[in-house]
Amino acid sequence: MKLLKAATVALLLGASVPALAQAPGEASAVQDRSCLYECLIATVRGHMAALEARDPANLQLAPEVLFTENNVPLPVGHGLWRTVVDIDDNGLAVADETTGHAAWFGSVRENDHAAFYAVRIHVENGLIDEIESVVHRRTALPAPFGDWQNMQHFPEFYEELPEAERRPRERMLAIADAYFDTVELNDGQVFAPFTEDCSRLENGISTTAPLPGQQQSAAAIASGCREQFELGIYKINKRVRRTLPLVDERRGVVVGSGFFDHANEWDRYTLTDGREMRTALKWPNSITLLEAFRIRDGAIQRIEATFTYVPYFMHNPFWGEAAPMPRFFVEPLDCNAECLADRATMVVGAMPGNRWEEVYWGDRVGYSENSVGIRVGESIWRSVTAVDDSPLVVADAQIGKAVWIGRIEEHGQPAWAAVTVAPEGQAVGSVDVLVRRSNYSPPFAEPVSATDFTELPEGRRTGRDAMIAAAEQFMHALGSRATTAPDFLADGCEWLVNGMAVGGCAASFGTPPLQRIEAVRDREVLAVDEARGLAVVRFFEDIPAADGQGYPLTYQVVELYRFEEGRITRIEAFTAELPYGMRPR
Repeated sequence: MKLLKAATVALLLGASVPALAQAPGEASAVQDRSCLYECLIATVRGHMAALEARDPANLQLAPEVLFTENNVPLPVGHGLWRTVVDIDDNGLAVADETTGHAAWFGSVRENDHAAFYAVRIHVENGLIDEIESVVHRRTALPAPFGDWQNMQHFPEFYEELPEAERRPRERMLAIADAYFDTVELNDGQVFAPFTEDCSRLENGISTTAPLPGQQQSAAAIASGCREQFELGIYKINKRVRRTLPLVDERRGVVVGSGFFDHANEWDRYTLTDGREMRTALKWPNSITLLEAFRIRDGAIQRIEATFTYVPYFMHNPFWGEAAPMPRFFVEPLDCNAECLADRATMVVGAMPGNRWEEVYWGDRVGYSENSVGIRVGESIWRSVTAVDDSPLVVADAQIGKAVWIGRIEEHGQPAWAAVTVAPEGQAVGSVDVLVRRSNYSPPFAEPVSATDFTELPEGRRTGRDAMIAAAEQFMHALGSRATTAPDFLADGCEWLVNGMAVGGCAASFGTPPLQRIEAVRDREVLAVDEARGLAVVRFFEDIPAADGQGYPLTYQVVELYRFEEGRITRIEAFTAELPYGMRPR
């Protein structure tokens, strides 16, 4: 990038400076030899030692190093760095001296709980400038989770291949890519070559052959790599987005990074032998992964993957910046409160049956679900089967937004949704969707319908400016870990999170759940309705879990405050669990 900028400036200034030419994406036409194979292996193991010590100070980091945990950019030293207490001593390390990448696969312990972990680093001019990590914790979501204490990596990954059994890196990349082609839209067609004894380990558990004492997974349906793909077990993989940054030619290993997008547009499907399958989850989701392939004699022999769930269609920062949500500033006369409420109802009402073309869209539209930008007509547009016929809609012409809150169903499974709509003129310009499903940890109460808030008598209403000021003050109190509640909370104020009562509003301050909040950021007032005494806000809660509780995570929160006579009498919050540190789009 620096060379490109310099060449551009020289051209504009008319200077007679020759342009530098090299392969796209490479800084120099001469290969970086500052850290070769053994150096790369030592560097990635040094990274693991620093992680175990919770101290990156001894790492040789580039000034602009990009570090991600589950695809969220963080400062080095945050996330797992704050919670790790131990790292296994038999981690698998591989390296590619041609591209300067190295990777490590294994397990860690954080706050006395095991997690599976994989990391890819890149070294340039002797400095680490990229650290991409995937951490899989045990959660309520269905995913393989092996016996980390007794997990053994396939020994073949450690062995150097005889020259006769090696293949050129271009062929190895083609074979690994063919694996992902086979997994994508898996319908029985197999593009990749496999050995007869091909085996796969995912998050420490065999998914091609059951191991003693471990739960069964895909291996309960069919054993072997090719056999599973020929049955079409993985048909839910609508899309496999990936890159292949590392080839360890000595050991015949290719490492891929990417996402499996599970669209779950249907909850039943048929294997090639006629058996009917049911999807484990009824809603769109993605897994992010680092995956290693051991290729021998031109065929995939062993596979090891570390993966975890992330919001559907999440972006990998190493692949470039994601476009931000467009921002529209609307005059009230363009779209008044009635117009705004109509646009929000129109958007959600068009979701069952994926009738997105019925919506009055603007010329440039932004759309996101749980903070991930995606195309309208995908994701929940293909999984929602019913929506609340009596939702709560709060519209605010001064701000230019409307918030729809209520129940949705995905293949019959109920969930809470909070949908924020902003117009472009009188058309729909942007939509931000928060969906909270039952599959995550409490609190959660199955939604029946949104709360019906009636208009208040004039004498019990609170002024708009006072409501906004109180909402801002409340969010500040959450972020500052205040132990004393703001004085505008009514004595009988009740707090609900995802439909479940969690206690009194004032009494919650000083309790562990609120004291664990590290920051309340990206705060925004979405809509205010004076007549009904409602203010709706959105913010993000970072919870680092540094005190020995759980694991690092972030919540996207849409929170509603009911005001009566200047005091908050009810709080309703809706939360979506995100990878720690994730930012809004």
